[in-house]
Amino acid sequence: MDLFLIRHGESEGNRAGKLQGCQDFPLSVEGKKQALLLGQFLKSTKLDALYSSDLSRAYETAKAIEKYQHVPLIASEAYREIHLGPFEGKTREEIYKEFPDMRNKNLLTSGIEGTEQVGVITERCKQLINGLSEKHQEKTIALVSHGGFLSIFLMFLMLGDDWYQFHRPFRLGNTGVTKITVKQEGNPVIHYINRDTHLASKY
Repeated sequence: MDLFLIRHGESEGNRAGKLQGCQDFPLSVEGKKQALLLGQFLKSTKLDALYSSDLSRAYETAKAIEKYQHVPLIASEAYREIHLGPFEGKTREEIYKEFPDMRNKNLLTSGIEGTEQVGVITERCKQLINGLSEKHQEKTIALVSHGGFLSIFLMFLMLGDDWYQFHRPFRLGNTGVTKITVKQEGNPVIHYINRDTHLASKY
């Protein structure tokens, strides 16, 4: 299975510098332009399935891809961003003011009450890779999701259940495309991460 992992276009939450989590923010004007360029970029790639988070910023981005494909878009809350509870809708400085101990910690895996816990995130990653692998052997799939969840998913693919014990180096930009190949046996192959050459055409 060839799997394209794609972060959504710029959202209004991104523009405001807010941690969005599962709060719903639409694409900004810039994000809509990015999504259009992304859809055109993937036009020559024949997809056998297209999945998306059901949050607006991801769903709108995926619709721009669907426009050039011949498969229906399937949206699900299973592909949402990490739930950040009391951090959601706030800037980092607002969070640090309210939770000063968080300044030098990873907000995605803080363990703070009300946030999505490591065990739940791990289970989501397992269900994602197992579900897609079972349904789409030898197929080409695209998933539009969120930077935090996708970067953790990459860690899980490489490190398994212990992913959270290691530094997470991935920073995925808006509409950045990551391509991996998942075999029935053996470790996944990462072809590239965060490719955004399609955005160059807007300048």
